[in-house]
Amino acid sequence: MKIVSAAAMRDADRLTTEKYGMSGAVLMEKAGERAAGFILNRRPFVNRVVVVAGPGNNGGDGLVIARLLEKAGIIITLWSTVQAGNYRGDAKINENYLLKLLFPVNRIVDSSEMDNFRDSLSRADLVVDALLGIGADREVSGLLAEVIDALNSCGKPVLSIDIPSGVHADSGAVMGCAVKAQWTITCACPKFGLFFPPGCNQAGQILVGEIGVPQNLVDDQPVELNTASRVRLALPERPFDSHKGSMGKVFIVAGSPGMTGAAILSAEAAQKSGAGLVYLAAPASICPVLEAKTMEAIIIALPEKECGIIDPSASDMIVERIRECDALAVGPGLDPGENTSELLDKLIQLSPVPIVIDAGGLKALASRINVLRLAKYTPVVTPHPGEMGALIGKAAADVQNSRLATAGEHAVLWNCIVILKGANSIIALPDGRALINPTGGPSLSTAGSGDLLTGTVVSMLAQGLSSENAAGSAAFIHGLAGDLLPPGRGHMARDILDRYKEAFRHLENASHRVPENPFLTAIRPLLEEETA
Repeated sequence: MKIVSAAAMRDADRLTTEKYGMSGAVLMEKAGERAAGFILNRRPFVNRVVVVAGPGNNGGDGLVIARLLEKAGIIITLWSTVQAGNYRGDAKINENYLLKLLFPVNRIVDSSEMDNFRDSLSRADLVVDALLGIGADREVSGLLAEVIDALNSCGKPVLSIDIPSGVHADSGAVMGCAVKAQWTITCACPKFGLFFPPGCNQAGQILVGEIGVPQNLVDDQPVELNTASRVRLALPERPFDSHKGSMGKVFIVAGSPGMTGAAILSAEAAQKSGAGLVYLAAPASICPVLEAKTMEAIIIALPEKECGIIDPSASDMIVERIRECDALAVGPGLDPGENTSELLDKLIQLSPVPIVIDAGGLKALASRINVLRLAKYTPVVTPHPGEMGALIGKAAADVQNSRLATAGEHAVLWNCIVILKGANSIIALPDGRALINPTGGPSLSTAGSGDLLTGTVVSMLAQGLSSENAAGSAAFIHGLAGDLLPPGRGHMARDILDRYKEAFRHLENASHRVPENPFLTAIRPLLEEETA
């Protein structure tokens, strides 16, 4: 499923009409049908609906929704912020139809109607936001801001059409104020603004409504949603006659005094993700601690330059050992100093297997990041926004304000795969394409979570997945394990790890298709209990 900009969506809509003869009015009718069907599936809990329609095509969608719901027996109150007769294009067609049907349309064109508007909201079971859609390109103010404030303060669930009104469709910026929706049905393709903060916090559950726009019109778009079916297809079979030596051998270089937990978490995540053998190499002085903490990983003591810091000369020993392995990870819990930097420089250039770099490895690499271009296989780096900022000389906030562009630019520049962690993690590829991962949430915001991701990526690489599929599959599984935790506070990285087995089981049946409406697709995978 492609993720698109507002401009790309408008082009696809236009070409659907010009090349395929599907009129804009028909597309608008289908958009209305998707939303109306979603609402009707909520009966008997939803019997009264307020539809708030603004100008443009988004408002036209709202007019269609009001008409279809009223015909289906829902008690409808329709409010429009447009003077009678002032709609244009396909929205005007629908306004004229309603007027000829003598359909009651309440107009809210100045503040004098706000009390009546709030009163109608108070009696609704659900509110439809069809105010702005992808057309929000300037600060929301005046009467429109009052309307949005009333929606947000009415205490009723809100369904937004295409994107919550006031959220910029491309950047996710809130344009002064924005609707806080419980659900968003976005038409044809999801829009970028639904995935980037702060807009992603306004959208609630995101559903994509199929309205008849041919998929081939957006095939050239470079950004795609990372889905359950994509991950299922990428994961290798586990044959009946498999054994530990045939299921992938992982070599992890990790740990320093005070950071043995990072090494253990990455090793255990590699094992729980399916790797047959895991070798955990660490500074010799901390190996007794690692031996006491883990039973399954094979501990390898590396020579030290000083206590707890690996001697760069260990690169020869590591390269020799990994010739018998399938993938290498470097970084969890490592000291980020110059000795680690020198070690990494050698390992990146000499490694005969794919390599993943995280945490202390990334910090150590900052002064010589371009060495990534010399790797034999496409490296995978897994920075959080702070680490990414340190690598490129920017503040974490600047990275967050331009997540997709930042990750994409540097994946190309460094010829590697960048997993930029955070809400809706970005998996940027060196050919300019990218995936946006929909799994995961606040439960992943805990120390050690990134070490789990590193172990999962290197495990997938060791099991034979390409760097692209390993990064996408690992991000999806890691996030899904977090999603399986009960909501709320109190979770630690080990709690996420404990859900890995369940995450793989859920992956077998997880679907993005909404069972009661085959024309709606959920952005986040629906788990078994949600599809029952």
